[in-house]
Amino acid sequence: MSIVIERPYPVTATVIMRSSLFALANMGAKLQAYNEESGVIVATVTRRMGLQKEEMAVRVRPFADTCQLEVEAPDPGRAHEFLNLVSNYVRDGSKVHANATMQWIDMQRQAEGQARRSQLISKAKNLLPGGGNTGAAIIPAGEPESSALVTAEEANALARMPIPDNPGVLVKNPQDRMVEIKIDPEVFTDRTAYLQVCEGCQATILKGSMYCGNCGRPLTLEAVQPELRTGASQAAGSSLRYGLVAVALSLVPFLVLVLPVLLDESSLSFLDKLGEWVTPLKIGISAIVGIAPAIFLGIQAISRARQAAWYMNLRAAVDAGGRTRAGLGSALGWLAIYANIAWILLIVLTAVTGG
Repeated sequence: MSIVIERPYPVTATVIMRSSLFALANMGAKLQAYNEESGVIVATVTRRMGLQKEEMAVRVRPFADTCQLEVEAPDPGRAHEFLNLVSNYVRDGSKVHANATMQWIDMQRQAEGQARRSQLISKAKNLLPGGGNTGAAIIPAGEPESSALVTAEEANALARMPIPDNPGVLVKNPQDRMVEIKIDPEVFTDRTAYLQVCEGCQATILKGSMYCGNCGRPLTLEAVQPELRTGASQAAGSSLRYGLVAVALSLVPFLVLVLPVLLDESSLSFLDKLGEWVTPLKIGISAIVGIAPAIFLGIQAISRARQAAWYMNLRAAVDAGGRTRAGLGSALGWLAIYANIAWILLIVLTAVTGG
């Protein structure tokens, strides 16, 4: 099932036509039709080891110094790969030169492989009775005879051919022949100073835009400033609430274990009275109701304070009140943790002296 995707571009139609042609060539497509006046490109792409062939159609509609690109691809993956290549070529023309160089390197590697295969076949023929024809044609397995007919001399010549200083893009024509198309430096210039590519939809947009005009993806911190401020405020408020509750729960061991001992007017020492008063049941109540939840909420208060601090370190999220609440919540969280550690040590000391 084919898919049709449209993208606007802030450049002329000539740039998009050449970028589309080179993108299809980089994808290994075979060119079927190319008409720069009508803005139509038709190419054939292969799938499943070349067993399945499908067509891609590209239409470019100019408008003043801008244009609209429409691509019809056999699947979304092919369409997004094509759009990503086109957008990157439009933004930075040096990527066209880099991909063209890689094409030439790959062609040389294939020629070297064909030359090695031709030498092996020639040696094998020399060993067989009646052999010795070293200039025979080589047809690699899996390729049609019309496109893969390469003699040993041609393979060696391709392998020895140096890469040009300014290599062009290799485009496969309908006759399965590689045609070199030179790269126009006036068309493929460096536009990185004022163009960028959206990572979500591969659209080319003006640099500095807050949102992608195609998919609405936020591109700057200012675009998500309300969300950042809301997140910072919520994290700071949660930190303060957790800290206050943690400190309040830290008073439970005091009310259950220590306060009755302080109100006792007997002549025994504090530790002796505490040893008589403290029982496993009261220790369990203090631990379950006070100590454990207080430590847990104290840790949560510190974690939310750090989250709020991360938000506030961003330039777009400025909230002085939230910074104060986060700092107070973190301090209360640490206070609750240390206070409950002290209660645990007091319970252990009481158990040791009482034993």
